[in-house]
Amino acid sequence: MPTRCRIAVVGGGLAGLAAAQALKAFGVKAEVFETAPALGEIGAAVNASPQAVKALRAIGVGERIAAVGHASPGIHTRNMQTGEFLEFNDRHKAAAKYGAPYYSFHRADLLDALASGLDHSAIHLGHRLTGLEEHSGGVTLTFANGAQVEAEYVIGADGVRSVIRQTLYGADNPTYTGQMVWRALLNASDVPAEVLEPTGHIQWVGPGCHLLAYYIRAKKHVNIVTQEDTDKWVEEGWSTRGDPDEMRLSFPNPEPHLKKLLSLVNECSKWGLFTRPLTQNWGRGRIQLIGDAAHAMLPNAGQGACQAFEDAYILSRWVNACPDPAEAFANFRRIRIPRVHGVQRLSIANARFKHMRDAAAQKQSIDAGKSSVHGNSDWVWGYDPIGEWNKEPVVPTAYAA
Repeated sequence: MPTRCRIAVVGGGLAGLAAAQALKAFGVKAEVFETAPALGEIGAAVNASPQAVKALRAIGVGERIAAVGHASPGIHTRNMQTGEFLEFNDRHKAAAKYGAPYYSFHRADLLDALASGLDHSAIHLGHRLTGLEEHSGGVTLTFANGAQVEAEYVIGADGVRSVIRQTLYGADNPTYTGQMVWRALLNASDVPAEVLEPTGHIQWVGPGCHLLAYYIRAKKHVNIVTQEDTDKWVEEGWSTRGDPDEMRLSFPNPEPHLKKLLSLVNECSKWGLFTRPLTQNWGRGRIQLIGDAAHAMLPNAGQGACQAFEDAYILSRWVNACPDPAEAFANFRRIRIPRVHGVQRLSIANARFKHMRDAAAQKQSIDAGKSSVHGNSDWVWGYDPIGEWNKEPVVPTAYAA
């Protein structure tokens, strides 16, 4: 006999848990179904900009994220090969301007903060979705472990290779961008302080690549994440083991601080970056996609998780406002799609500027105030999801459709 529930959230990552927590904040219980046998995307960091922090506070996890988040003074950007200072992004001023801090987290800590507010009996682990069937009364979900669930409504938070999205739209596969990421996590005690001076959050940019290193977990660890253009195929995934020597060769002729940092890496992972075209394929009827399942994007604006948190809060507001969740889902798409498409375009533009081959032209543009390695993020960070959840979003012309 199938289990029954009103709202099924498929996916127990950041987007799915945030959605369940947001629905709970408005008195709506959801059941979460996650493929993995345990929660915890281990080993990577995630960032939340001010508007995303506002959303997280509004869904009831503000104190928990403040306890595990690290608020850096800001990003100090250098040329990768010369060490020359290029730009400083002051996050303390940003916090004052936008009314919320910018946090960096260990992903597992943030997942735990989201999960700890939920009834654990509503989180079903070891449930890999294999089938989905819509009918007049709801949606039937079938899982590899033999379980069946009859849900009135479904929220698909099952990531960039979403089974739900494929069921709805067929071979709507994510596209490989020709860019790859390296990731490493170091003990902060192993990293000389001068490597990350003056802010503890350093970005190096160079021809066709960039690298970020910053403290997380109360400065106990240093997270390293890179991005580079490549003509090689690299699979998507968090846990593909990489070769530290190959990682180092990706950054030729590094300036001394970066060279020292890279020399400390003895374990790393790698993955390819995949995105989705900017389409309206976010769901229909009783089924709504959120997070990477709806809008996988490049990480160059630091907005992948942030947009999922906006999704979670705004979707819950619409579900609370509309007696019929299908109507709520339609309104959610109307409000969210223009803004998220704009953020996706910003991410693409940032990648191009960060990876400029002409370092002199890049610096000249920064010095003249014409461009930034962070792009124009005022409209992103300055957004108020609490006050503007039901309003048509403002997107600058450069990033609008």
